This record gives sequence, C-alpha cells and structure tokens, in this order.
Amino acid sequence: MTQARFNQLIDRVEAFYKPVIAQQGATLTFEREWDDGTVNAYASRSGNQWIVSMYGGLARHAVITEDGFSLVVCHEVGHHIGGAPKYRGEWAANEGQADYFGSLKCLRNIFEKDDNISIVKKLNVPASVTRQCEASFGDAASIAICQRSAMAGKSTAELMRVLNGTGAISFDTPDSNVVGSTQDAHPAAQCRLDTYYNGSVCQVSKTEPVSESDPTVGTCSEEKNFSFGNRPRCWYKPQGSGGPGPDPSPTPPPPSSEIARAPTFNGQTQWVTNNPYQAISIEYDVSSFSGAGGIYFEVSRPNQTFSQPNSTTPDPQAFKGFAQAGVRGQLQLTPAQHLPGWGIYQMRIIPLDQTGQKAVGRFSNASTLAIRSRLWPLLGLSGAYPARRPGR
Repeated sequence: MTQARFNQLIDRVEAFYKPVIAQQGATLTFEREWDDGTVNAYASRSGNQWIVSMYGGLARHAVITEDGFSLVVCHEVGHHIGGAPKYRGEWAANEGQADYFGSLKCLRNIFEKDDNISIVKKLNVPASVTRQCEASFGDAASIAICQRSAMAGKSTAELMRVLNGTGAISFDTPDSNVVGSTQDAHPAAQCRLDTYYNGSVCQVSKTEPVSESDPTVGTCSEEKNFSFGNRPRCWYKPQGSGGPGPDPSPTPPPPSSEIARAPTFNGQTQWVTNNPYQAISIEYDVSSFSGAGGIYFEVSRPNQTFSQPNSTTPDPQAFKGFAQAGVRGQLQLTPAQHLPGWGIYQMRIIPLDQTGQKAVGRFSNASTLAIRSRLWPLLGLSGAYPARRPGR
C-alpha cells in the first residue's frame, strides 16, 4: 500500500463519520503515522477531540488487504460510537463490539457507492459465505457488500492470527468457546472472524443506530430471537442467558507442561511508547488450561530479563507480580503509576487454579514493553519520568 492510498482509505471513513461525531459535540481527528512501522492502531480521547491513530506498519503488513485496513479504521471509530457493550466504566465500546460495529455499520456505509459486484468477483469468496449472504439479503448489491465485508474480516482476523501465532481460522469453523460473562479484551483470531462475519450477514439496517447502553438496539441479538448475525458467544454473553459456572472439581489437576500464551498489547507481544502517562491495555488468555481460574502476572526490573524462562515459580528478582482472577481478561497499566522509570520491561503470565494458589501450567514467554523518551536511545536516557504537562 502506498502512502497516498493509506490516506485515501482513511479519508473515506473520516468523510462519513466526521459529521456524525460532530453531531455529538466532538471532533473526529485522525493521526496518520505513515512512517511509523508499528503494526497497530488505537482510539483515544482528549476532551472533545475524539482521536484515531493509524500506523503505516499496519497498512504495509503483507497479510492486510485494503479492505482489511478499512475495517481496522472502522474498528477504531467503533470504539467511539459503536455503542454497548462498553469497557466497564469507560467511554469506549469494547473490542468485540468495535469489531461488530465495523462490519455491521461502518463498512456498509463506506462501501455503499462502490461497484461491489465487480470487486467481489476478484475476491475468491467461499461458497458458504455467498450462501449466507444470499440468505440474508435479497438484492445483488447488498449481497456483494456482505461478501466484501466478510472477506475484509478474514484479512483482519488473519493478521491477528499471524501476530499471535495461533492456528488456522476459517468461516466454517466458528469458535466453540462460550464465555461466562461478556469479555472486554481482544477476542482470539477465530472469534474475531466470527464477529466480523456475523456483522456482515446481520439483516439489521446500517442506518438503524446502536445504543450507548442497550446492546440489543440496532443489532442482531439472541435476546430478540435473531437466528443469525448475532455477536458470537466466544466473547459476548446475551443478557439474561445462562452460562458456564466455575469448575466444580475440588481437586485441581497437576501442573501442565504446556507453556501459557504470552500476554499481548493490542494483539502484539512487543510495544513501544514514549508517553508514560497513557494507560496500556494488556490482554491475556489461559482458557485452554484445564482447571484454570486466573493468572499470576509478573513484571521484570527495567532492562533485565527473567532468570528462569517458562518456569513454574515466580522470579525472585522480578520487579513485581500479582494474581488476577479470570481465564481471559485485560489489565490496565499506566507506566508512570506502576513502573519505576524509562526502560525495557518483560512481562509474562502463568495460569493458576481456581484457588489462585497453584500453577496449572508454565510461565509464558515474555512480552516486551519499552518505555522510551523521544530522545532515547540516541542519548541513552534512563531514570525517572518527567513531570506530566497540564492537559496530557
């Protein structure tokens, strides 16, 4: 993808949603970091400035298509206006909802005036996807948008699969996991594909608004007896539905020899920031471990590594560690509040049993968080953070 195309794809989403957000008294602003090689994007707010930051590293990644990139832009806009469910106590639609909004509403608006029938002919759309899109929509133009949106979801979910090093994903092998409560963190790659796909085939109109408080408004939902197009249960628990309870076994299984999956920062195991006052979301998932009920999260000292990789016991030289309930979840870390200064930190997790006292697996490989000044490493800067400037 060229820089010009990078900007054109962002322009399309900005042109549609800037006036939508203006009606809410805010200004949509895109930060276009074409020269930054980070494979990421994020949404943030500063007063009435609603910001979406897009990076060239994402646009240039070999796996992402132009439509997949557009879906990521839509996902980030979805954090601002995608509705419920939201991160608990926060302004942002949670990750699954931002995915769902991206294909259910945003891509339909962005693709509407394209020659989608001609575009879809070049996409090698699976027959099963075509059949479902035909079952959902009666006209050729809407069917083509459905197919195109589903394939955009395949590209974006495939990128997540590659970044996380997980197994193959497919439209025909939906995630069989069922959560006990709605999860805010990034779902697994297959679960994200299911979400994009279901948003694509949902029959609710793109013009029907979503709600900031009621996840059933403007969406397909089990609560309203939709038969398809619903948010998948691998991250969403329908309101009033039953769900899996805790493991009733009184005796935890012996520790597994399996190594836990490394925690991630927005799907990545390496993250760099020069703003120590911005909260960073760290996702984890140990749901594959039998008997797991939570994790122990461990952070190294700055610029040090763990002494015993993939062990079953905490590192005595670690900076800090703590237990966290839940087999899937998210931690919020603000470097200026939780870490001692600039530097490179390793972070890892180990699955714990239901009591939170015993390991049922081995420590993950370490993920890396680099907190660096804009002057570092050129000047070899280290030590404490600067005082925070007003308004940041």
